[in-house]
Amino acid sequence: MERLYPLLWRWHFVVGLLCAPFLLTLSITGALYAFQSQLEPVLEAEWQRLAPCADCQASAVSAQIAAAQAQYPGLELEHYGRYRDPSRSAVVFLKDAASDEHRMVWVNPYTLEVLGSRLETSGFFATVFHLHTRLLAGEPGRWLIELATSWVFVTLLMGLLLWWPRRAKKAGGWVPRVRSQGRRFWRDLHAVGGFYLLPVALVIVYTGLLFSPVAGKALLAEMALAGQIPDAFMSPPKVEAQPDQTPLGIDDLTTDFLEDAPAADWFISFPHEPGDPTVISVREALPWNTRIVYYNHYSGERLAELKWDGLAPGAKALLLFFPLHTGLILGWPTQVLAMLVALGLAGLVGSGIGMWWLRRRPGELGLPRLREVPRLGWFFYASLLLLAVAMPLFCISFLAVALGVWLARRFRSST
Repeated sequence: MERLYPLLWRWHFVVGLLCAPFLLTLSITGALYAFQSQLEPVLEAEWQRLAPCADCQASAVSAQIAAAQAQYPGLELEHYGRYRDPSRSAVVFLKDAASDEHRMVWVNPYTLEVLGSRLETSGFFATVFHLHTRLLAGEPGRWLIELATSWVFVTLLMGLLLWWPRRAKKAGGWVPRVRSQGRRFWRDLHAVGGFYLLPVALVIVYTGLLFSPVAGKALLAEMALAGQIPDAFMSPPKVEAQPDQTPLGIDDLTTDFLEDAPAADWFISFPHEPGDPTVISVREALPWNTRIVYYNHYSGERLAELKWDGLAPGAKALLLFFPLHTGLILGWPTQVLAMLVALGLAGLVGSGIGMWWLRRRPGELGLPRLREVPRLGWFFYASLLLLAVAMPLFCISFLAVALGVWLARRFRSST
């Protein structure tokens, strides 16, 4: 490891600087989004909160949907959501086929009053979410986020290798020397803070990749090949309608679902193609409440049903990614932890930039020197193979960088 130290230090330094803007953006937006479920109903209380009503009885789901569609005629019905909390309004998702805009409409389920609406992409937390996942740049932003996140994950691992065992055996390895000044102060703060943040930071960073365009699909495909993903999830069952059949009312399907559903928030996804089923599911961050039922909306038959207890270990692991990433896994204590770690990562960015600024000379970039490239052993190539499976975009970009460095050296040696 000692002979690899200069190379690791140089890569950690360069990648850290390049990823700093992305990590800072992801950290701050992630810290905000950790409390989205509690804060958004407060920010939009006039739409999402209802006055207490002990004896109120909710109207039929179909009536609630009809009230929303009457307010916005011509829009296509997509989803319906209801919360276990009786003081929360129901939400109906409608789509404008011409503009491909998605509108959220909040309805009082007791009085059928339409309380308000907005586009799904507008609002404070919607903006935070799209900045966190897309940099407000659409699909190209998703790719940039995945690329930066993959490199941040590897950079955190490199930081651990730089810390252990060299830094662990020196002063300032376990506790920062707060009375020191200059680069030593920032280095201790960066190294020690990074070490204590590392376990949770690695979990938060990696679990976010499930929702990325390449690593997310790769994880699902790998789990599916291993037989860990239910067939109904990968390929939902099809509905075959007879010419004389008419769909059942959504109220019949809802009644069937709620008969044995856990007390939880639930969600309806309506079919958009003739062969699509109606899907009613529990919509909560706690994965052990998972329940998804695929309905034939002509006969009322349950075509498939997925529950936590019946899932394979790989599927359960993937369902844990979202609550682990957002800190919702154990409620507000882990939300606070996720927020603190996100802010801590932002602090690592700041301390890293502070070290770089103090070490650089005017007119120079200040890169750590690398007198020679050490020979890379089997551990490096085994790690690269493992990372290729877990983070394909990182491996592709790494090979592209390695090829560019090799070509640059060949060009310099030939001139």
